[in-house]
Amino acid sequence: MAGRESIRDQWKRVRMTEFEMADASASTASGAPSPTPASGGTFIASGACFEGTLSLRGDFTIDTEFQGEIETDGTITVGPEGSVVGNLRAREIVIQGAVVGNVAASRQLIVEASAKLHGDIETACLEIRKHAFFRGTTQMTQPLADRRPTYDPVERAPAPLAP
Repeated sequence: MAGRESIRDQWKRVRMTEFEMADASASTASGAPSPTPASGGTFIASGACFEGTLSLRGDFTIDTEFQGEIETDGTITVGPEGSVVGNLRAREIVIQGAVVGNVAASRQLIVEASAKLHGDIETACLEIRKHAFFRGTTQMTQPLADRRPTYDPVERAPAPLAP
């Protein structure tokens, strides 16, 4: 990604006021997920840049620049210093940094107050915190344990509700 402006630099246009920053830090202190991974998960810290397709099992936390696609059967956490240009696909996704791309979470997606998301969302449960930035469309799905999210427009018809 040498020679390209980083996603963090591109988001500098969207700035928070001092009041919004204080509110965001207060919500982080009151129970927002920590950027450090749970035991047994994979963690990529700041200071590195990655490009390509990453497919893994279990939880994954990224707190650096990544360009490509990330897929896991667990949870993807984009940390406060993380920026992803590409699609994310997981059971649960927590965005604290910046993402430009489509996001598919079969169970739940949380967009934290410090997050910036530009892309389409497909999930069963969506939480966008106050002061987060989101631009795109949403597709709500029924939560199924073994369901894998897709972006196929043919399958975008709503599922019938169970009686």
